[in-house]
Amino acid sequence: MMKRGMALGAVLLAVAGGTAIGQQAAAGGKAVASKQGEGGLSLMPATMQAQATRTGTLAEVTVANRSAAPMSVTVAPRQWLQAADGKVTPNRRANLAGVSVSEGAFTLDPGVEKKLTVNLNALPAGGAGYGALEVVGLPTDVATRKGVVLGYRVVGVIRLTPAAPRTGLTAGKIKTTKGTAVLPVKNTGNTIDALSGTISVKTALGTRNSSVPLIKVLPGKTVNIPLATKLGKGSATAKVTVNQGGKRALQINKKFAVK
Repeated sequence: MMKRGMALGAVLLAVAGGTAIGQQAAAGGKAVASKQGEGGLSLMPATMQAQATRTGTLAEVTVANRSAAPMSVTVAPRQWLQAADGKVTPNRRANLAGVSVSEGAFTLDPGVEKKLTVNLNALPAGGAGYGALEVVGLPTDVATRKGVVLGYRVVGVIRLTPAAPRTGLTAGKIKTTKGTAVLPVKNTGNTIDALSGTISVKTALGTRNSSVPLIKVLPGKTVNIPLATKLGKGSATAKVTVNQGGKRALQINKKFAVK
């Protein structure tokens, strides 16, 4: 008997700069809706943004089945999970607090669209909130199909921007692994303004200068800023200036050991 599997074609719409196929995205990045000619599942608009000042309707969205078969569709607002390198993925185990959709599960025939309302039921703690709208579509007969079954996952962006933006960063202890040094930085503010800045790492062999990569950090989350690679064992000093929202938010001058 053939073992049945599931292949989820993931169109993640939260990437910085365009559309991507995959499971990771840059936090708060530009969202791009899938095109009708591409088939599968689509979400329009792919970005839902409003200032977090009042409850009510956040956005009206349209989910469309562009495939040739009926789909069972689920829609859920999700929290983001953010990795140390800054990439984010929807947390499928946790809904985004205070946000709901008018209908979370339904069936769509081929070529049919359904309009939904995304609602803000409670203002987010900290004055801002950032999450995803996850739309999953599976064939209605998935339970009886054999072999690999193709499903679709489309992820849009939810941004509840603060009325009173507040930036803030804190630095952790520099970490080294196999000659690579990183600086953990936590976002203590309520914006996702991209980080920038300068890095200078001094060792016995000289000084290396580089720039802070343009990383967006979710409030309350920590990412690792890469400082240098291929460092020899011994003592080193890092001078790092980090800007957020165009203003200096963090400056450190720390010694560390490369083992």
